[in-house]
Amino acid sequence: MAFVGRTHKPVVDQEKCQQCGICVGACPAETMPDFRRDRDTVRGYVYTETELKKRMERPPCTDACPLGQRVQDYVRLLKQGRVKEALLIIREDNPLPGLCGYVCHHPCERACLRGSWDDPVSIRELKRYAVQYETAHRDEILEVLKGRKRVEQGKEIVVVGAGPAGLACGFELIMSGYAVKIMDALPEPGGMLVGGIPPFRLPRWVIAHDVGIIRSLGVVFDLPVRVGKDISIQEIRQNGADAVVLATGAWQDLDLGIPGEDAQGYMTCLDFLGKANAGEQAALKGRVLVIGGGNAAVDTARSALRLGADEVIILYRRTREEMPAIADEVEEALKEGVQIQYLVGPTQVIVQGGRVAGVEAIRMELGAPDESGRRRPVSVEGSAFVEPADTVITAIGQRPATSFLEGEDVSDKKVINCDGSGMVIGHEAVFAAGDALSGPSTVVEAAASGKQAARRVMDYLEGGNRAC
Repeated sequence: MAFVGRTHKPVVDQEKCQQCGICVGACPAETMPDFRRDRDTVRGYVYTETELKKRMERPPCTDACPLGQRVQDYVRLLKQGRVKEALLIIREDNPLPGLCGYVCHHPCERACLRGSWDDPVSIRELKRYAVQYETAHRDEILEVLKGRKRVEQGKEIVVVGAGPAGLACGFELIMSGYAVKIMDALPEPGGMLVGGIPPFRLPRWVIAHDVGIIRSLGVVFDLPVRVGKDISIQEIRQNGADAVVLATGAWQDLDLGIPGEDAQGYMTCLDFLGKANAGEQAALKGRVLVIGGGNAAVDTARSALRLGADEVIILYRRTREEMPAIADEVEEALKEGVQIQYLVGPTQVIVQGGRVAGVEAIRMELGAPDESGRRRPVSVEGSAFVEPADTVITAIGQRPATSFLEGEDVSDKKVINCDGSGMVIGHEAVFAAGDALSGPSTVVEAAASGKQAARRVMDYLEGGNRAC
């Protein structure tokens, strides 16, 4: 028997457990609904927090992972000290394990049933541990990966964009026997990983490692090349590409649309982070206000502190509960001294002598849920106030820069428009992936989109008869 003990404190014999789901299917709560209501038990948690049909098919951690990684398998191997085997299982599903070990938003841990009576398994940290092994045994792992590659298909794919979606797409295609070239406008691969995420959160050696594996497998990088300026999509196809994947990311900051955004001392987060990450941003002084509540806002605030700001305050129009930033990163920011003011909506940038002097804002309260499911912020009449500042940086979101496309190619939501097969409208053999297709997403979601685009390319080129 693999499972003993009371349901609120189960004991699982890992050597006997086969992950078959019989214990869930045989639970009395299947036929006695009253047993499902005690949320303090594992049984109650399973019935109130998970979809049982999916639970029977795959573990919740695997189901929650955009890449569908076999979490339980590699965690068990790590527990047994079989690190190489664990790493190779990770590599079957995840082309960017190093990056995910540092900046994944780890939805697998939120889904982990262990967290209902204790703490969830630290899955992201365990992946990071496995990647440490890979860095120390790089040639050994590369030999295995090269042995997994399919025979050469005699076709070339050009991927536009070297961010997580483009890198994952390139990895999937090269492993499937295709020649792959990745173009990017930046002088080094990584996309938003190098242009948007600060080094203190994502060490640059991690990017270099994952990119290095992809390069060593045969992917060619052509940098810097800006599609739409240096070369067109049509020219890429005319130069011999059998298919093109657009993974150009979301590089255009959204504006607040309030007076004063042209003042000196006002910046957008991607401009600020790009310069900060490249060592080109001048030191900051005085008081910095960061407007937004996502990961970019938190990264911006933490970077501003490191650049010398005396005080950094995030202004967010909802509450901590609705804040989309990764909770761990918010905690780190607070520990470092970043302040957060909730339920605050900026109405204009205060300008004196052509320079930022502060932000006029209004207090907010939460109303009915909007289309995102979060409660909509509503202005509180008569609550306007001024928050002094020397610098204002907005981080309220980004959207794809799709100036190299036009007409039906771009949807009303300003993302690339594709048909049911994933092909860009009006462009034969041209596909899209990542944030350019979905709008801003996480690293692991972008990687999953890149893998999906690679599969669509292969289905197209192989007439739907691709061998597994």
